[in-house]
Amino acid sequence: MSLGSKNHKTKRTPIILAVLFALIFISCGNIPTATDEIIGMWKASDIRYNNTSFEIKRKEISFVTKEGDVNCFTITKVKKEPMENKEWVQYTIYYNDRDLQKVEFPFYFNPSGSGIIRFKNQPSLVWKKDIDIKT
Repeated sequence: MSLGSKNHKTKRTPIILAVLFALIFISCGNIPTATDEIIGMWKASDIRYNNTSFEIKRKEISFVTKEGDVNCFTITKVKKEPMENKEWVQYTIYYNDRDLQKVEFPFYFNPSGSGIIRFKNQPSLVWKKDIDIKT
């Protein structure tokens, strides 16, 4: 075996590893930022949630309380998974809270109209995108 062929294999190894890591990352359904379809200001149709909302930006999620407080967090990961019902997709947004504890925010998304979100822990509550607000 000549020195030239060994050197050639050594140069290919980092490229092959990079491609493998990229394929693994893509196949897991992890997205580093929010996708266009979920970006926006979301408001509930239920009167109990008047004056509350949440907003998803590319790299940030914020929640507005009834008192008007705004809590903003940096998104660390977004996971998108298909569901058996092809009309819906399950998203999980990951972020760290103020105490640096990891938080998972799972919800179901339906792209019909301007979009519908239902929280995984409150599936009967409907959140709709406020199309009058540009993010």
